[in-house]
Amino acid sequence: MPNKISSYNRYNDTKSDNDSKSSTKLISAVYSPGINSTSPARDSGSQDNSASSTPVKTRAHPVGRRISDVSGHSSRNSVTESSQENNGLVGLRNLGNTCFMNSVLQCLSNTKPLLDYCIKEDYMLDINKKTSSMKGNLITAYANLMKSLWKDKTDAHVSPNTFKNQIQKFAPRFMGYDQQDAQEFLRYLMMGLHDDVNQIQTKPKPVAINENDEYRLTSTEKARKYWTRYLNFDKSTIVDIFVGQLRSTLTCMSCKHPSVTFDPFWDLSVPLLKGRSSSHIGLSDCVSLFMKEETLDGEERPRCAKCKSRQRCTKSFSIQRFPKILVLHLKRFSQDRFRSKLSTFVDFPMKLDLSQFSSDQGVSASYSLYGVSNHSGGVYSGHYTAYCKHPNLGQWYYFNDSRVTKTSSSQIVSAEAYVLFYEWNSAGGSKL
Repeated sequence: MPNKISSYNRYNDTKSDNDSKSSTKLISAVYSPGINSTSPARDSGSQDNSASSTPVKTRAHPVGRRISDVSGHSSRNSVTESSQENNGLVGLRNLGNTCFMNSVLQCLSNTKPLLDYCIKEDYMLDINKKTSSMKGNLITAYANLMKSLWKDKTDAHVSPNTFKNQIQKFAPRFMGYDQQDAQEFLRYLMMGLHDDVNQIQTKPKPVAINENDEYRLTSTEKARKYWTRYLNFDKSTIVDIFVGQLRSTLTCMSCKHPSVTFDPFWDLSVPLLKGRSSSHIGLSDCVSLFMKEETLDGEERPRCAKCKSRQRCTKSFSIQRFPKILVLHLKRFSQDRFRSKLSTFVDFPMKLDLSQFSSDQGVSASYSLYGVSNHSGGVYSGHYTAYCKHPNLGQWYYFNDSRVTKTSSSQIVSAEAYVLFYEWNSAGGSKL
């Protein structure tokens, strides 16, 4: 059983299948092959919605040449730095309702620190064959797929079949060819890759938290202690790239006693504003709604450590540690009796400043957009595509399964955006 996948959500009219029934409950998604998907039931087909796109020039296939399938074997240093300059513009064959997978894979293919980790084969030194259920087979298949997208070749697109065989072994819910949710696929893939290169091969015994001792620590000291505790169980290059840390503050409304905890997150599921399904909203508004202070009352009242009883409390979030790669999930799908999708136009910027959401004042937190996983259509019929900014060329491209076309930044922001990928660009790297 893989470790817990931490993804934080705030409930609203649109909640994923991992959302709680409570409007204030903070949850972590736990790996389970039985989770129901909130994505469309079938792929409605590849629809290139970028009318102004320019096809990427590729060499024609030789007569009789088959689509490449990525083997499970690799040759060290088969992809050089120079060969990456104009590559990465290779499509992925749709194996049958696998557009959700192709969309995420293209976004990750343009995630430079992860790409470098695979292309340079640094991952081979980190493979964990002791505690990983996949014994390194998943990250090897993923790395080989990345090499097939970035090395010199004549193929306009390749088949991800070998990779799919490995991810479905790790997460059996991806067996077969049913349409799945792109964000859920991303979570499972990240955890599977992490498990394969987790440096912690002997898990320490859990340490009981002494609330009195921690109360005497400063917030910064406490945050470091929580982070170190997390790394004692989960430490890998994947964690170093994608995982951040949230600060949660509970304040008793009776005695004003504050309780501060810190939790890791792999992505943030941000709600869309209620009652504005046809309007334009800003991404900062969505993040603000996630972070805003709320009141816990009734059955949701937590136990106050000072009052020694359940009390009404306020709860709010802030970001203590900013990840190098920030993944933001726009919660478009509902999971209530009548499933629906919000088509709200979220205006997300190319440059995102999250300084106002930092736990510490005066911290600069600036990100640049480089990838968008899009979903077009409704709940029961839809299609996934991706917009990605080439890490070397700085040019935006549109990935629609096997087709890759050049596009402009003006085409990126749309009501179909579902999962956003941002890279940290503030001086000094991620912050604790």
